[in-house]
Amino acid sequence: MGQWQIALVKEQGVNFAVASVRDHVVENHDEADDLIGALSLRLGQPVVLLGAQRHRLYGRSDIVRFLRNVSPSRLPWRRVDIAA
Repeated sequence: MGQWQIALVKEQGVNFAVASVRDHVVENHDEADDLIGALSLRLGQPVVLLGAQRHRLYGRSDIVRFLRNVSPSRLPWRRVDIAA
């Protein structure tokens, strides 16, 4: 799968990941759902996608609601290599 910008977050006892992706991925729900499934499987936790330029969120609604109040710059971003 390659190298990803991922933020691993634990909030109110819930672990989840935020993956930075190109904006068109967030807008194409079929592609976004496939990617969320693959990343969730590899990371072992729910994943929400964040469009890199427009900062639009896509994924589990409770996590998306929480993240709407958090600036992307405040997330603990790191580069993560994920094998195919």
